[in-house]
Amino acid sequence: LRDGARRWDGRRSPLTWTPGCSRWLFDGATSGRRPIGQTTDSAGRRGPRREPEAMDEQSVESIAEVFRCFICMEKLRDARLCPHCSKLCCFSCIRRWLTEQRAQCPHCRAPLQLRELVNCRWAEEVTQQLDTLQLCSLTKHEENEKDKCENHHEKLSVFCWTCKKCICHQCALWGGMHGGHTFKPLAEIYEQHVTKVNEEVAKLRRRLMELISLVQEVERNVEAVRNAKDERVREIRNAVEMMIARLDTQLKNKLITLMGQKTSLTQETELLESLLQEVEHQLRSCSKSELISKSSEILMMFQQVHRKPMASFVTTPVPPDFTSELVPSYDSATFVLENFSTLRQRADPVYSPPLQVSGLCWRLKVYPDGNGVVRGYYLSVFLELSAGLPETSKYEYRVEMVHQSCNDPTKNIIREFASDFEVGECWGYNRFFRLDLLANEGYLNRQNDTVILRFQVRSPTFFQKCRDQHWYITQLEAAQASYIHIQQINNLKERLTIELSRTQKSRDLSPPDNHLSP
Repeated sequence: LRDGARRWDGRRSPLTWTPGCSRWLFDGATSGRRPIGQTTDSAGRRGPRREPEAMDEQSVESIAEVFRCFICMEKLRDARLCPHCSKLCCFSCIRRWLTEQRAQCPHCRAPLQLRELVNCRWAEEVTQQLDTLQLCSLTKHEENEKDKCENHHEKLSVFCWTCKKCICHQCALWGGMHGGHTFKPLAEIYEQHVTKVNEEVAKLRRRLMELISLVQEVERNVEAVRNAKDERVREIRNAVEMMIARLDTQLKNKLITLMGQKTSLTQETELLESLLQEVEHQLRSCSKSELISKSSEILMMFQQVHRKPMASFVTTPVPPDFTSELVPSYDSATFVLENFSTLRQRADPVYSPPLQVSGLCWRLKVYPDGNGVVRGYYLSVFLELSAGLPETSKYEYRVEMVHQSCNDPTKNIIREFASDFEVGECWGYNRFFRLDLLANEGYLNRQNDTVILRFQVRSPTFFQKCRDQHWYITQLEAAQASYIHIQQINNLKERLTIELSRTQKSRDLSPPDNHLSP
């Protein structure tokens, strides 16, 4: 139709509602109306009712058709309304039509300008709601398809308690496979299972919350550990800075003492140098008569210089030792191997007297003729922990062989190392020194036939030394408690013996009982 008359585009119209709240569906092929719950065939006979779900889905599709662009037949985008026929279309589609084709509505053919279009902002919200409804309908349709009987294509509504299987009502009544079985409504069984699942879900959620709480506790613990470590690092840095400051103070005091000694000696040296220069000048410039006349004065000056004894210039050396607040000092002992030649012939290990340090017992184990494959070639020296803590600990040790030909400490042979010691374990040097060079190098005293060894040992830190001392104190306290216990037992035994002897004496001194005969 033309001239502004509305035309029918051949598509089905949307649903309309009658005043009686009955749903009617207009199909464009006939002018009659029929209830939506019934269908008719070509002969006009009524068929079975349609499923409500199918009708709802069809209704949504019909409404969605109304909100499609009549130009591109797609979902509306930036909807515009024709003011003449009230048809909806996309703004891009109608703009392209009006600019490239004709300045009239493509539906009603009425003259139309771009500025006359009505902007329908509400159409976007409607299309979104329609998309949601279509998605829900599709999901519901899929769920309904899943809950249908494979044999009869009916909705599953019965639960066979005997077979533990979901069936439809036709399977229960006429299927023949469930005769004599017990049936229950599927909805009831479903609710029971949902209740059980929800209970387990609640338990799992509580478990999840507990696990999350535990994870948070672990994270807090990790943070606390890191903060504690950072705090210890700050404490250590502050302590080390203070230790360095105290070392600087010690150095300053030592340098002040040494500089005072140096200044005194320098002044005396300058005085003597000036005096010598003056005397040499007199010897070169004075005549014989002048020198004879000044000789008494010069000798007097020499006597004044010699009045101050040289012992007054001898200063006490400042020890180059600095107190360490981190690493303890070495504990040392000396082991003199007498009759060294005889000990070599025996080829047995020789042990030094024990060195007791914080409850630990150390001793040198020396092989005068070498140990194992180096026997006869090298002196073998080892340090042994004979008593101490049951756990493995690291200790620093130093073994020194004294050079006996001179008193020069720089010629001593020193071996220094750190090892992990257990009780009864030895660490040292299999090739400490060549035996054929002991006498030639001055380490073996040929006259006394002796070799002097000095060994030193220490804990690497004061913390470990305090730990060793604490263990030793614990051992002493346990021994003291055991000794007191034994002493108490002995005292009780003595008292018991005295009481028994007193009882026996009282029995011996008591008179016998006299029995009168009748």
